[in-house]
Amino acid sequence: MAEKYTVGWICAIATESVAARAFLDERHEKISVAGGDSNSYELGRIGCHNVVIAVLPEGEHGTIPAATVATNMARSFPNLRVGLMVGIGGGAPTSKHDIRLGDVVVSSRGGTSYGGVLQYDFGKTIQGEEFKQTGFLNQPPPSLRTAVSALQGTYELDGHQLLTSVEEALTRIKKRKKYARPPKESDRLYRSHFLHSVGCTHVCNEDRAHLIVRGDRDDEDDDPVIHYGLIASGNQLMKNALVRDKLADEKEVLCFEMEASGLMNHFPCLVVRGICDYSDSHKNDEWQGFAAMMAAAYARDLLLQIMPSRIEEERRLVEAMELVNQGLESLQKTTEGTHAAVVAINCDNHLRKLREWLQPVDTSSNYNQARKLYHEGTGQWILDTQAFLDSTIVDHLRKESDAITVSFYFDFNNTAKQNFDSLLRSLLFQSYEQGCKTTELDSLYDSCKKGPTQPGMDKLIKAFNVSTTCCRKIYVVLDALDECSDRTDLVEWLAIFAADVSSMRCNNIHLVATSRPEELFRSRITACFGKQNCLSLNKRAVNADICSYVDYVLQHRLGFTQKQLSEQLQEQIKRTLSDKADGMFRWATCQLNTLANCGSEKDIETALTTLPRDLNDTYDRMIQSIPPEKKHDAIRLLQFLVHTPEPLTVEQAVDVIATQPDDTEDGRVGRGFDPKSRPFNVLEYCPSLVSIVVARRWQQHGHGYVSLEELHVAHFSVKEYLLKQDQFDKTSASEVLTNTCLSYLQSFRALDGFGLTAGVETMSYYSANSWTGYYSFAKNSEELARRAIAFFDDEPLFSHWRSLAAQQFHDHEKTDRLYWACRLGLAAIARHLIDKGADCNAPGGRYGNPLQAAAYFGHRDILQLLLESKADVNIQGGDFGTPLQAAVDRLNLDIVKLLLDCGADVNAQGGQYGTTIQVASYKGGYDIVQLLLERNANVNAPAGEFGTAIIAAAYQGHESIMKLLLDRGADINAPGDEFGSALLIAAYEGHESTVKLLLDRGADINAPGDKFGTALITAAYPGHESIVKLLLDRGADINAQDGYYGNALQAASYRGHESITELLLNRGAGVNIQGGRYGDALQAASCKGHDRIIRLLLDRGAAVNALGGLYGNALQAASANGVNSIVQLLIDRDCDSWTALEAATYRGHRSTVQLLLDREDEEDEKAEEDEKAEEDEKAEEDEKAEEDEKAEEDEKAEEDEKSEDEVDEREEEDEVEEAEDEVDEGELGVEDEQLDSKGKRAYDGAEDGRIVRRARYG
Repeated sequence: MAEKYTVGWICAIATESVAARAFLDERHEKISVAGGDSNSYELGRIGCHNVVIAVLPEGEHGTIPAATVATNMARSFPNLRVGLMVGIGGGAPTSKHDIRLGDVVVSSRGGTSYGGVLQYDFGKTIQGEEFKQTGFLNQPPPSLRTAVSALQGTYELDGHQLLTSVEEALTRIKKRKKYARPPKESDRLYRSHFLHSVGCTHVCNEDRAHLIVRGDRDDEDDDPVIHYGLIASGNQLMKNALVRDKLADEKEVLCFEMEASGLMNHFPCLVVRGICDYSDSHKNDEWQGFAAMMAAAYARDLLLQIMPSRIEEERRLVEAMELVNQGLESLQKTTEGTHAAVVAINCDNHLRKLREWLQPVDTSSNYNQARKLYHEGTGQWILDTQAFLDSTIVDHLRKESDAITVSFYFDFNNTAKQNFDSLLRSLLFQSYEQGCKTTELDSLYDSCKKGPTQPGMDKLIKAFNVSTTCCRKIYVVLDALDECSDRTDLVEWLAIFAADVSSMRCNNIHLVATSRPEELFRSRITACFGKQNCLSLNKRAVNADICSYVDYVLQHRLGFTQKQLSEQLQEQIKRTLSDKADGMFRWATCQLNTLANCGSEKDIETALTTLPRDLNDTYDRMIQSIPPEKKHDAIRLLQFLVHTPEPLTVEQAVDVIATQPDDTEDGRVGRGFDPKSRPFNVLEYCPSLVSIVVARRWQQHGHGYVSLEELHVAHFSVKEYLLKQDQFDKTSASEVLTNTCLSYLQSFRALDGFGLTAGVETMSYYSANSWTGYYSFAKNSEELARRAIAFFDDEPLFSHWRSLAAQQFHDHEKTDRLYWACRLGLAAIARHLIDKGADCNAPGGRYGNPLQAAAYFGHRDILQLLLESKADVNIQGGDFGTPLQAAVDRLNLDIVKLLLDCGADVNAQGGQYGTTIQVASYKGGYDIVQLLLERNANVNAPAGEFGTAIIAAAYQGHESIMKLLLDRGADINAPGDEFGSALLIAAYEGHESTVKLLLDRGADINAPGDKFGTALITAAYPGHESIVKLLLDRGADINAQDGYYGNALQAASYRGHESITELLLNRGAGVNIQGGRYGDALQAASCKGHDRIIRLLLDRGAAVNALGGLYGNALQAASANGVNSIVQLLIDRDCDSWTALEAATYRGHRSTVQLLLDREDEEDEKAEEDEKAEEDEKAEEDEKAEEDEKAEEDEKAEEDEKSEDEVDEREEEDEVEEAEDEVDEGELGVEDEQLDSKGKRAYDGAEDGRIVRRARYG
């Protein structure tokens, strides 16, 4: 029966299926289908064609369900030749295509390169480029394309009669109102930019302002119209008018749908769509029924155009079965790849956010520069020692594939690489980026509001320490400890780090550090790590390395090879430099540079006899050798390099040379900046004193890293030497640097009308952001002050400078001169502006007003000037609300006292922290808190980010301040903050002693919270086991239901804290207690793949099939997240897998899908085996029952027979007795033949003297 069906008709929803069935000329009885086919079919005839209609399962849409339905259809009806995908779609009207509701779109190649259907979500997006198509779909089969062309011609000649067909078909539908044509007024097209609200039907109907007015169609147009062109297909519903218009304009897409692209390459199919909406956010289901009827009417007309013989010529769909399977696999791979790409993108985005938050310096430039200077073979001696230089070590360690190597190079050229804070941020980010992705850093990021606030030093240390313990093997390489500006903090951390590693016996953590032998490091480091683990440079080995290096340079550097030096002279050079270097590579390198510039062998011999004694002598000679015409500019360039907070780019250094500022000491007037004076080679000005380094700088706002050339002081010893010279004193040098920057900026005004908007690596940007800093260090020069005042008074120049400064200082552009003078501490300029009438209370800027800006940055002289000039001490505005709060934020007790003495309101509210007492408590300013309380600060004032001061202090664990606040009447259970109370925030942050203090003072241990719930749940989530124990010991409700994760067990399970999970279970936590986002602990652990916790929960009785939560059950959670090991574990524990299969398929986890399918197959086989065994057992039982029944019958028959025999015997006995009696009485006197049979028997028996058993007779 299945062989007679040749046309397959697929619908996506029930409405489309009803419409299709209404156009059947006759309906057929259902027939049996192939095993495993879950489709439901409607069979019938249209014209001469027998048609199979199938609809996708309820609630399933998209390419994969459509392909699955097509696959099953082809298996059950092996003679199918062509397919139709008929239903509704969203229109894409343009000026070229007047598409309206009820129109029909037929997939057609038209003038495009596509096959009628475009899978618009199949491709790749490259940043900064257009979306690129990477897959294309086939055309419909020839018989359908030919019929489309023929029907199109017929419609153009005679018009279509589809409305008549629809009217006739409606008579076959009982609920025909849903499928009839809605009134024309309900066809509304809204402007693309208009975003509709949810459930917007009524609201939008009354909003005519956003409607596009369209004229009525004329008599020549069919209504509805049949359109032929490209149909866009994707895996999600198109509800975005802007994207719709983009694809319509660029690809000439006519409509959007969700199933066709799953069929086109493997199911010879024509797509027909009735337009039911406009693919925008407007809610409109009114036209779905009629649109489905129009599409079905067209499909019927199309089939009537095709002769059955023409369809028979097409290939059987069953022959394409393998291709369909390959297509499903391809779709699965595509989905899996897309999912993997999304995961990768999310990971990259998260890393980018962490980078922008931590702002770790890039250390690759230090490593790459060291590698560039490295001479092969040197440094091997240190690797051969038992204990075990910088880049040499890193190279060696990176060869260990299973190890993570993090490194930091303290760098005298860059202030960002000179402090301990930068070290921690860099190491922490490197370890996270390379795989030590502990929850510690993520939790720290979350606690800092995902970026707006920065973590303290103690939290950075804790996060890094935790990350190192989670790595299988990690090497920490630190270079040039002596160049760190926070040496005390660095040494203390190293001591604690070494002690922690030793106490925990962490064999996975290895530390290598280098430093010059300064006393602090020599004594403390040796004490921390042991003398046996501390190596001094082996001068003999280093001199051997120097000799090797010198030999290499003589053989390969052009400055020597061109000279063709004699072997004798080469040996003399090697011997002399090696003997006098005394282990100093830098000294040997400088001398080689000098020798390379010698003009003859005689000059070289002379130079060898007059070599400088040490590096200072070497640098003296270098400075003296600078040509007089370049010396002034060279010194100025070196002043920049020594004092710049970050390295100059080569471009900036070139412009420094090209700028001639006024000299305030000798009165020389400079020419300013002259582009023609830019040197071609900046290294010629300071040979051997500077070097060019290729560096990477992180550019925020999506630009990532950029590579550029920087000019560095060549060696730390150079910087040390220069700082000893008078002209490099910071005060003297700062005046020169200020003048250079101002001259450069003022020159730009004359040159090109303020070319100040160039990139951040240009000298214009550098000058705009640096001159005020240099000015603040310069000595009090009246001439320099006049120049700075003139700069501020020049309105156009000031405005352009302000636009650049606002970017650098993260401030607002629309601020006046006085604000900037007060913010930057420019007292002379501030006084000048006030004298000219500047408004001291003018609002604007990040800090709201000049007084708050001066208070925040601690400019006491400017603050007094403003207050004397009638500035409002309680003026509101800015980040901190009031000047007093700004001063408290910086813990500047002197400024706080000044403001309070001038009448600052101690309880004024505003800004991030709400009150001064709250910000002081958060920042840890005990003396300031005490002062504020003495000035009558309200200890319980509700305001700001934390709600109250006690919560702010608890957040940071400032116990002394908390005691002070509690002693002054602070409400210990006051609500506030996103967590809810002081106890909750202390529990989350891991401040155990703070939690204990609060409990001792009466904090409510079971008080509910806003984010995680009770204190127990809040402590369990980040993994603070000691606090969890403390709370349980103090009576915390272990099964309390509250917050996002419902209970403590679910929170701990979700985060993977095995020891806490076990502790809670041991203390009586309900393993199956319901609540929270994930329903129960098992589902929470399953979605994150915590294998050991899942086993623990199951062993403690967790219900493997418990329903509830986000995913429905544990197996669905694991399947949706592609955690195959957990899927297998749960399956082995008899977890139901059907709904999990849907979750895995939806998320694109192909391997998980296969695992579940294999499980289904195994279960099916087992079910069949069990069924067969049950049938065999039943057959055996039936057979045994029959045997038993027969045995019973036989036994009964035997018993019956026996009973009858007994009766016969008794009768015979009676007869014998009778006969005997008769004989005795002489009554037997007759002849034998006269006896009847009975009498004969009796006689014979009596005669024989015995009873003979005979068969009954007579």
